[in-house]
This record gives sequence, C-alpha cells and structure tokens, in this order.
Amino acid sequence: MKIRWFLLIAVAVTLMAAAVLLYRTGPAGWPGCLFHQWTGFHCPGCGMTRATFALLHGDILKAFRYNPLGVVLFPIALIGVLLQAIGWANNRPPPIRWSAGSRGAFWIAVLVIAFWILRNLPWWPFTLLAPPV
Repeated sequence: MKIRWFLLIAVAVTLMAAAVLLYRTGPAGWPGCLFHQWTGFHCPGCGMTRATFALLHGDILKAFRYNPLGVVLFPIALIGVLLQAIGWANNRPPPIRWSAGSRGAFWIAVLVIAFWILRNLPWWPFTLLAPPV
C-alpha cells in the first residue's frame, strides 16, 4: 500500500511541477495539437493548454473562450480521477463513487463528438467554439 501512495504522490508532484512551469512560461513553449497541425481541424482538446494557463492566472472567461467544454468537464474528470486514485492507493473502493453508467458515458461521448464537429463548422455561432488564434 505504501508503494501505491508513493506513486500517487509522485504523479501529483509531477503534475504540480508541470502546472508551475506552465504558469511561469506560458503556453508558447508547449507542443501544439498534432491533430490540428496534421489536419487543420480542431480536436475536442484544442485550446486546453491555453485554457489551463488562463485558469492558473484566474481568468475563467478567457479559459472558457479557449475551450468551453474542457473548462466544464476537466474539473469534473479531475475530481473523479482523484477519488479513484485515493481508492486505488488505499487498495479499497473510492471514498465516494461517481458513476455515470453506460448511459452517462454514451451521452458524454455524444457531447464530446458533437462539440468536436460543431467547433469545426466555418460559420457563426460555431466559430465561437474554436479556440482563438
């Protein structure tokens, strides 16, 4: 059980170090989206590095402009992963169970795919879903 906590803490420290690095250096030095570079289309995650940078600086509206779906879903996913990781580190079920079930997973997938398609449509209001250049 101690090795699991060590691994969990190591991952948390690594993620915090990455957050500090992003906070200090900005998103310009980070790799861009390969999907966008190869196809010219925005993936569902396009803009999340810049959105995270904006969130780290307390600018929620700017973060929302870069990736509205990511700004909404990322904290929910982060809490879910954290609960699962705590359960894993303790070698027991998570302290609180969040279960979307198969229906919930299906609708989340539909939402992400719809967002992916809509943010690539070339006319207003869908152009508002694409991250600014």
